Amino acid sequence: MKLRRPPAPGSADTKKHHVGRSILVGLLIVVASLLVVVSVVGIWLNTVAFDNPTWRSTSRQMIQNPAIQHEVSQYLVGQLYDSNVTQSEINKALPPALQQFSPAVTNGLRQFAVQAGERLLGQPNVQDLWVAANDKAHAELVNLIENKSTFTKVDNGKVVLDLHDVLLNVANQAGIGAAAQRLLPANAGYLTVMSSSELSSVQSATRIIHAVALWVPLLVIVLFALAIWFARGFRRRALLWSAIGVLLAAGALMLVRQELGTKIIDALASDVAVRPALIEAWFIGTQVLGTINQTLMIAAIIVIVGVWLAGAGRFSTATRHGLAPWIMNPFSAFGIPAAILVILAIWGPLPVFQKLIPMIIIVVLSAVGIEALRRLTLTEHSAR
Repeated sequence: MKLRRPPAPGSADTKKHHVGRSILVGLLIVVASLLVVVSVVGIWLNTVAFDNPTWRSTSRQMIQNPAIQHEVSQYLVGQLYDSNVTQSEINKALPPALQQFSPAVTNGLRQFAVQAGERLLGQPNVQDLWVAANDKAHAELVNLIENKSTFTKVDNGKVVLDLHDVLLNVANQAGIGAAAQRLLPANAGYLTVMSSSELSSVQSATRIIHAVALWVPLLVIVLFALAIWFARGFRRRALLWSAIGVLLAAGALMLVRQELGTKIIDALASDVAVRPALIEAWFIGTQVLGTINQTLMIAAIIVIVGVWLAGAGRFSTATRHGLAPWIMNPFSAFGIPAAILVILAIWGPLPVFQKLIPMIIIVVLSAVGIEALRRLTLTEHSAR
């Protein structure tokens, strides 16, 4: 049996093999970069929709926003007026001769009631009621979707957000608390979250979201790792293009967040006055998405800068030589970046710098890159 000799360097077979590997590596990087977008969206949906502490934190941030407080107050006051509680109390207060002015007085007091409701929603104890109502509705919804329970709060076959207690607080602030207690129906202040007829579709979507959030990020890591492993002879370049791919994916996610938010707000905002609250709610609700996106961008930039500094180009080499006294000294090499990260964590110019896991990722990547650069610089200087 004849043993086949490996192709000689520079031969046609070698060039063909190199081109084939380059195409494979490129395809792996492109597919992995596209899946970064899918995995981040899946993680965001899974975290915001099904993680109770995240939902609780998000609901608190929402009710602390003035634009959202205004719309919630509008809704609650509308519940009072639609139930004729306010009209009934005003009719009682006015003498018979002035009964004809009751509707005008009622409408005149509506704006006052909205403003009173806004002040009330700015109080921590009322915000706690809002958060508790959201927390309970979210827990019930998640248990229902994941087949852990049946409806525990039912209003004609619907899961609802129960704001009845918040509504009564607004009524008290407006001076009609006793009438509201007496005249409001038990389901006043209920906001429909989901009807029972939608359960099957939501459960199917949930299974997909769970799978995407769990498996696609692992697939992304495997594809990038395979790309760098196959890139024998040009691994630094493959690592650079992988980082560029992640950076482009982060840019695409910024567009997704912006464009998707615009389309959702346009679909929901039948009234122009509601748009500011919807915009605020969208950006609060997508904070997790924004934080992941910022982490990806910073991580990609760290890798790109590290790969460039480790390059054999004239400018890269000159930069390393200029930074050599700082890089070779471990105290300055690690101390200065550490001090910068501490300042960023205290200052918090971006949410990513105030989150534990993103900061751990940034610290680890920075430390690995600095150590690799130190070893390269030490090797270069010892060879002189």
